[in-house]
Amino acid sequence: MWRTKQKKTINMDYPEEWNKLPKYERKKKLKQLKREREQKNQFINKVRSWGIVIVVLVIVVAGYMQLTKKSPKQVEFERQIKTASLNGKVQKFPIEGRNHVPAGTNVEYKTNPPTSGAHLSQAKSWGVYNTKIDDKAGVHGLEHGGIWITYKNLDEESIKVLREIGKSNPQSVIVSPRQANDDKVVVASWGKMMKLNSVDKALIQKYINTYKNKSPEKLAR
Repeated sequence: MWRTKQKKTINMDYPEEWNKLPKYERKKKLKQLKREREQKNQFINKVRSWGIVIVVLVIVVAGYMQLTKKSPKQVEFERQIKTASLNGKVQKFPIEGRNHVPAGTNVEYKTNPPTSGAHLSQAKSWGVYNTKIDDKAGVHGLEHGGIWITYKNLDEESIKVLREIGKSNPQSVIVSPRQANDDKVVVASWGKMMKLNSVDKALIQKYINTYKNKSPEKLAR
């Protein structure tokens, strides 16, 4: 049985004068035209794809810049932190040990509040507390490189500022009231403390930035 070989035709628009050319030459030109148009389409598709990628990148970068853009208030606060001085305000104390003791164990500390010494095996979680916490749990937080801010006899506005400090340092700070303090505000770290008669937000943040993770276990972030 004879099979009729189907001729493959190139269906596309081309110059009318090509019809006057010999068949083989016209066919050659049509193949070349097809190849050029395919290459052009591929180039257009690539440009379109890269255009989409570039647009997306621009949107992402613009969004990131907008999110990370600092407000005038933030810029001013950072300036205050930079210019704040801890000179003569920070006391240093000998380390009293770091043993773990069971809950209910009475531990006598040499500083008020404690800055080192025996403590509970379970550290207090970072955060802001409305009631006092066990000193022994607080000390474990200091061993982990955290900052423990305690206060007493403060007005609500001052307490609000301390809470803001705690919330803006969520993985390194504990804030809690402590009536046993000798001063209204005490900012403690491992083997060190700073006593204040009022809340100084920039100075306290400077202390946090300076003394965070100056401890045996550097777990604060």
